[in-house]
Amino acid sequence: MRKKLLLLFFSASLWLHAFDIKTFDRTNAFALGNELMNFSFGMHKIDSGGQNTASAVVGIHGSNSEGYEWVYPLWKLNEETNSVYFYRWDDQQCANQQNKIFLQAVEKTISYNPSLNKITILAHSYGGLLLLHSLEDLNVLVNKMDRSIEIEVHLIAALLSPPKALEVSCSIKSPPQLFKNLKIFNWKTIKEIDGAFRSYQYDPQDIRITNSKQTRLPENYNGKKLGHNWSISWVADQLKPE
Repeated sequence: MRKKLLLLFFSASLWLHAFDIKTFDRTNAFALGNELMNFSFGMHKIDSGGQNTASAVVGIHGSNSEGYEWVYPLWKLNEETNSVYFYRWDDQQCANQQNKIFLQAVEKTISYNPSLNKITILAHSYGGLLLLHSLEDLNVLVNKMDRSIEIEVHLIAALLSPPKALEVSCSIKSPPQLFKNLKIFNWKTIKEIDGAFRSYQYDPQDIRITNSKQTRLPENYNGKKLGHNWSISWVADQLKPE
């Protein structure tokens, strides 16, 4: 009975959410983005479909995000057969120390959806550092599940090799280089035209993960410079081409 009540509470907290990514009409990205960033910390279901879907898409924002950069990509990746989630987290704290909280959110999402067999996680900018330091736990999670779950990871214009000052203040250690239970993709902008990274002496998107696929994004996207925030939209178009 207790489990049933928890299930009803969890479902209601997602199903009754006022936000619906399907309301995006290409003119309201900033308004919807503002709503996303006003969410409380945690995992939020942002589509109006049912919960028992075969797959899920999760977006993890970066530091000081305005949210608008996520609206088109999550709208684009939304389908009748999947659920779409936005993970709101405290990006003013050390990203590498947020991994246990994120893992709990993922475990809860899996446990309340018995039909779920694939999770696609997209993380942008500083959110990529959170996801990077969650990979080891996600790798273990896949192995211990009582059912087959595929986890596909997309690091997008991600701060994976942080500056020394941040590394020291947050006690950041190098993560393992192999995560055999995960599919990992690292999508890197051209550093020189990425407003968040062009002042770095090195490319902070570079990191060695043995079983990852590395892709350098082009210079332009839809007639515009493909900079930091447009990168998520470009990747969404590659994951779900017309």
